[in-house]
Amino acid sequence: MTHSVTLKIPEHLYSPLLEKANQMGKKPEELMIEYLQTMIKNTEDDPVEEFIGAFNSELTDWTENHDVYLGKSLSE
Repeated sequence: MTHSVTLKIPEHLYSPLLEKANQMGKKPEELMIEYLQTMIKNTEDDPVEEFIGAFNSELTDWTENHDVYLGKSLSE
């Protein structure tokens, strides 16, 4: 089953999307579906997600950048 979604995309997002899709020989819609699939997979498979909100932190972007912070801690 498929569903249709109508989006109003600002020019500053659409132009690079269209350019990338053209480079890859794809339609912008196809590329957007790939991006959505990747984003959903990344959020579903995140083993740290269960800890989001469990600890107090001064980091305001921890939910978006926890992989960066964890990698930095491991490398130090």
